Amino acid sequence: MKSFITICLALSHPSSGFLNGHKNNISKFQDQTHNAVLNTRTSLCMSKNDNTFDRRSLLSKTGKLIPAAAFFAWPFPTLADDDSKGKIVVFGGSGYVGAHVSQILSSKGYNVVSVSRKSPSDQVDKVSQILGASLTNVDYQSADAINDDLSSIVNGATAVVSCVGVTPGGPNQIAGNGVANVRIVDAAKAAGIDRFVYISVDSALSSGPAKFVLGDYFKGKAQAEAAVTKGFDGEKSLVIKPGIIAGAPPGEIRPPGPPGSKAVSVDAVAKAVVAGVVGEKSGVIDGNAAIESL
Repeated sequence: MKSFITICLALSHPSSGFLNGHKNNISKFQDQTHNAVLNTRTSLCMSKNDNTFDRRSLLSKTGKLIPAAAFFAWPFPTLADDDSKGKIVVFGGSGYVGAHVSQILSSKGYNVVSVSRKSPSDQVDKVSQILGASLTNVDYQSADAINDDLSSIVNGATAVVSCVGVTPGGPNQIAGNGVANVRIVDAAKAAGIDRFVYISVDSALSSGPAKFVLGDYFKGKAQAEAAVTKGFDGEKSLVIKPGIIAGAPPGEIRPPGPPGSKAVSVDAVAKAVVAGVVGEKSGVIDGNAAIESL
C-alpha cells in the first residue's frame, strides 16, 4: 500500500525528478496511459471516508478504464537511479586540487573515481593528509595517463576532470603537462563524455618573464589546452587558469609567485571545477581574480 501511495503522489506532480529521463523509454501506448494518469488529481487516489485508496476511481476517472497492467508496466525509476548523480572521473584526484574537487563532488552525491599513478592505498593516505580526513565513498584507481589504456576508466562517466600536471621545475614537464593530458582528452572524447574540465595556468604568467625560465612547463600546458579545445567545444568544456594557488600538500614546498601576485584559495579553484562539471560554467576562466569572483 505504501508503494502505491508513492506512485500516486509522484504521478500527480509530473515536474518532479521522479519522472525525469524516462519518457523516451516508453511506448506510445504507455505514454498515453501516463498522460491520462497525470490528469487525475492526487485526491482521487484516496477514499473520502477512510483515507484508503480508491483504485477504481483513479483508473476510470477519464471515462475510459486504464488497463492496470499498462499502469504498473510504466517504468518507474529505482531508488538507486534517483539517488545517483552519475560518475565523475578525476585524474590527479589525490593531488592538492584534485582531493578538494573529489571532496565536493562526493558530498554532492556523485560517484567519484580518482585516478593517479599511485596505488589506491597511497591515494587514500595522500587525500587524508591533504583534507585531514579520508573520502571513503571515492573509488581510487591506479593508472599511468601516458602509457595505460584509459577507456575502461572513463567509460560511463558524465564528466572528466584533469588536475594532472608536473609542477614547475619538475622532470618531464612537457610530457607530464602535455602528453598526459592529451591522452586523457582523447580517451574522454572517444568514450563520448559530455563534459571536460582542465586545470591549466594563468595567461598572465605563461606570457610573462616566467616563460623564459619555465618554458617546458608552459608548453605542456598549452598542448593540453589545445587538445581540450579540439576535442570539446566551448559549451562542453571548461579550462580553468589559476595563477598561484595558496597552500600545498603537507610536507611539500611550492615555488612562490611573481612579486605582488595574490594567491587564489584551493577551495575557490575546486568550486570552479565543480561548476564546470555540472555545466554552470563553460569556456575559459583565466586568472585568480576571475576564479575568486565565481
